[in-house]
Amino acid sequence: MTALIIDDERLARAALKNKLEAFQEIEIVGEAGNVKNAIAAIEEHDPDLMFLDIQLYNETGFDILEKIKFRGKIIFVTAHDEFAIRAFEINAVDYILKPVSHERLKNAIDRLNSTDRKIEYKTDPFNYDDRILIMCGERMKFIKLETVSNITASGDFTLINTLDGCEYLTARSMNEWEERLPGKYFLRIHRSTIINIEFIEKAEKWFNYSSMIKMRGSEKQFKVSRSYFKKIKERFS
Repeated sequence: MTALIIDDERLARAALKNKLEAFQEIEIVGEAGNVKNAIAAIEEHDPDLMFLDIQLYNETGFDILEKIKFRGKIIFVTAHDEFAIRAFEINAVDYILKPVSHERLKNAIDRLNSTDRKIEYKTDPFNYDDRILIMCGERMKFIKLETVSNITASGDFTLINTLDGCEYLTARSMNEWEERLPGKYFLRIHRSTIINIEFIEKAEKWFNYSSMIKMRGSEKQFKVSRSYFKKIKERFS
């Protein structure tokens, strides 16, 4: 596998490159110390794998994934950042804590050799302050769960809408979302709709004892039956 090392510390890149010499299946074809150079290296080499540091000066490794399509695999390299580690663990993404040990590096590479490129979703419940991993086309993206306004069904897929107006298509089902989302904040108001009750902007009476809910940051309005609206009112009581 061809690989890039992305880390803003030259000595850290050198140390990881030295450790990777023990793995003949990995060929280092380039390295970079910031987001701009990393994107250029990805475009030039189209590697199979990236060893990606999280902190890159005033930017992050996540910024790279938002700016370029990367079709390969990623092993994140991070310092003791409990929030980043939590994000990787609940999304089944591999990561290595610094300082990188030979044993942990071997485990990560062995895992690469034994799995395909499909994201392996876990089923642990989410916390409201978690970052969740989604595949947006060929891009991998972490988004903050607390920014999700609503989730709606779209055929066999689901659409995530965030407070900033962005929309993401994911392979998770509505039932999966309902099982994993924190019930204190998220409520299913229809078989095809889950809303974040923190972002309810207004509710109006509608026909046949139903109501219309408008969400902050979205032009969409959602019809809610009398029984579901009763559940919403109970959350605010």
